[in-house]
Amino acid sequence: MTGCKRKRLGAKDTASPKGVEPRYYAAMQRAVDDTQRMTGEQAATLKRLAQAAYELDAFKPNLTRAEADLRIATLAAKLKLLDGPPHAL
Repeated sequence: MTGCKRKRLGAKDTASPKGVEPRYYAAMQRAVDDTQRMTGEQAATLKRLAQAAYELDAFKPNLTRAEADLRIATLAAKLKLLDGPPHAL
């Protein structure tokens, strides 16, 4: 009976890299992708939004994908607020 347990553990270890469970592997891959440099599309979008929002310091060429996504979302939200009608106080 102990041989079966060893066999299952061995099969599990070979099914996922470095002994990581498959359900966690996708999250790890996303984390690795987020530490890579931003894509060309992200750079172009971020540069355009930074210019439109008059925040040229928001664009840095050495940002990671995760940092670029965050800045893109922030600038897009700011521009959306600025495009709305003025509120009467």
